[in-house]
Amino acid sequence: MKKIKNILILAGGENTRFWPLNYKNLFYFLGKPLLYHLINSVSKYTNNIVIVIHPSLKDKPELKKIHNILFVVQQSKITGMAGAIISAKEKINGEVLILNANDLIDFNKLTNIIKLKDKNDVILMARSVDKYFPGGYLKFKSGKLNSIIEKPDHNNVPSDLIKLVVDYFKDVKKLIDILKVTKSKSDNIYEKAITKLIQNVNTGYLKYNKYWYTIKYPWHILEVMNFFLLKIKKSKISPSALISKSAIIKGPVIIKSNVKIGDFVKIVGPCFIDEKTIIADYTLIRNSHIGKKCLIGARSEIARSYIGNNTLLHQNYIGDSVLGNNVLFGAGAITANFRFDEKIIKSSIKNININTNLQKFGAIVGNNSKIGVNATLLPGVKIGENCRIMPGKIIQKDIEDNVFFGKKK
Repeated sequence: MKKIKNILILAGGENTRFWPLNYKNLFYFLGKPLLYHLINSVSKYTNNIVIVIHPSLKDKPELKKIHNILFVVQQSKITGMAGAIISAKEKINGEVLILNANDLIDFNKLTNIIKLKDKNDVILMARSVDKYFPGGYLKFKSGKLNSIIEKPDHNNVPSDLIKLVVDYFKDVKKLIDILKVTKSKSDNIYEKAITKLIQNVNTGYLKYNKYWYTIKYPWHILEVMNFFLLKIKKSKISPSALISKSAIIKGPVIIKSNVKIGDFVKIVGPCFIDEKTIIADYTLIRNSHIGKKCLIGARSEIARSYIGNNTLLHQNYIGDSVLGNNVLFGAGAITANFRFDEKIIKSSIKNININTNLQKFGAIVGNNSKIGVNATLLPGVKIGENCRIMPGKIIQKDIEDNVFFGKKK
């Protein structure tokens, strides 16, 4: 099989819209960081993978375990995708395929790019959308791809095709030379550079119509979690797992080593339960992803949720929510996940209410936070890292990092 000389993966973003979670490229799914899954999916299509990372990632142990991959720290002079590509200019030459580390697609479709690359200098992958998407739209002139318009006006989109970050360039030096001299007051230098380039070279595009998941906001973890859970086709239960004879397991599950499952527990798959986690008596778990060394206390219910490592629960309802690492919920604390008026749930990002497109959505809780007994987190709220929520409190809006909410002054 022909291969692409270089694959450049962009993982240099600051993740500010991902708060209160962090390091989305290193979020674990089925026991491995997201970046590992991406590398495994694309490595057969190239002999050289270069990954541009944010400076905060350079000392992460997960990256030190990856061999035969070159990591480049993104320079601070130029931000965004343009800055990431320029940061890697000394490490790549000739043809390159540029990917976004946060996107999941059917990477088997890369074979279609390989088939077309001999006849084209640039190949872009695009997806048809039926409603507005804040991204780069393909614009055509006389039937030929002419430019990329980043975030056009809602009422003036040039086509129904948006550009995915699956971009092939036969000579990456030409792209980098244009990036260096392209200026913009907006975050669209990369798109403007592509527009300049494709007007002077042979350009093709591929329509992609299969699945596409991207992590931009913290609630997108739930979509990606579900994507990975659906990959579980049959159960894999470690021989070292201790499962009560009265427990019920329905549907495909992965249960890792030294997991303990108590009496009258019911687990409805697909589910993933990582090493050394304890599921106590009379607990119900449905379509969820649970990390290492958790204690899911008696009479809890977890539905369609992502639970990080070392998290402690007791008589809680956690629905359509994401809990980080080292989170504690006191007895009776719950996440409400459905509005009485049945409207779509919104969540605030940088003081702007963003439509999540979710009718059921609970809470996002950052690492090392503790929720007191009988507290209630209303739909769409986010709790920062290292927070303390006093017992009985009803949380209706986001709580910033390091806040002791409800403490008497």
